[in-house]
Amino acid sequence: MRRTAGLVLVLAGAILLAVSLAGDLTVAGRYVNLPPRSWERFDPALASRTSDLESMYQAAQGRASRNLREMPPQETMDLLYGVVSDRFTHGDRATYNLFSNWILWAVGTVSPRHRYIQDADALLRNGHSAMCGETSYILLRLAGMAGIPSRHVLLNGHIIMEARYSDRWHAYDPDFEVLVRDENGEILSVAEAAGQPDLLRRAYLGHGPSTQTESVLTIYKNTGDDLYVSYPPKSFFSPVGHWPGRVEQAARLARYPVPAALIAAGALLTRPGRTRKGRPRR
Repeated sequence: MRRTAGLVLVLAGAILLAVSLAGDLTVAGRYVNLPPRSWERFDPALASRTSDLESMYQAAQGRASRNLREMPPQETMDLLYGVVSDRFTHGDRATYNLFSNWILWAVGTVSPRHRYIQDADALLRNGHSAMCGETSYILLRLAGMAGIPSRHVLLNGHIIMEARYSDRWHAYDPDFEVLVRDENGEILSVAEAAGQPDLLRRAYLGHGPSTQTESVLTIYKNTGDDLYVSYPPKSFFSPVGHWPGRVEQAARLARYPVPAALIAAGALLTRPGRTRKGRPRR
């Protein structure tokens, strides 16, 4: 009985170890990507070479004439916004599967929110389709790397981000790939755009069906439920707080130690024991 239990543990650990390796070394760990919408400027070559925040930042740096931190903030944000817009298509399937993280895949059968990817590097590493909150979070993190203060704006139906420079907030929507500008070409904040529905309509026109445009306008104009959220560096994005992100972080770290521990425990159980007379126990 002891030996059988040990063999089961060794087998289980070996399988989980193989699953983790397959997720890291093959395409098995990638989530489902959706094709670009008609107006999206998706660049598959960019997506293939940007697997983490640092490579995203370097992609923007490669488009710049000098160091991003030394440029005027609006020029820097234009480059960062352009890279995020080019890197992603819209999609709601950025979740962990059995191979990318078997722990969160299993936990997700009980608590589905834990299956969604909230770690920026994991989101970039495993695919290129994401929702508005996720792409805005990537842009927020990149802005922070360039030294530009930024925050998430939850509009109760849509999520964008704002960057602060020139003593004002400026709204960026990398999901719809929209910037709302005034007659002088200045990028407006959420509050400023909400007060100018004609500008909003023109900015979002053509980025989806007319019903979607009107829906976005309604979301913008209902400013009473807007939520502005700033995140500390290297934090996780989650509309329900940081706890799911911490679970994700712990699960990522445990993918290999847990199988190794199972194999070690199984090996101990299958090791022949000794009887009182010193003979091997069968």
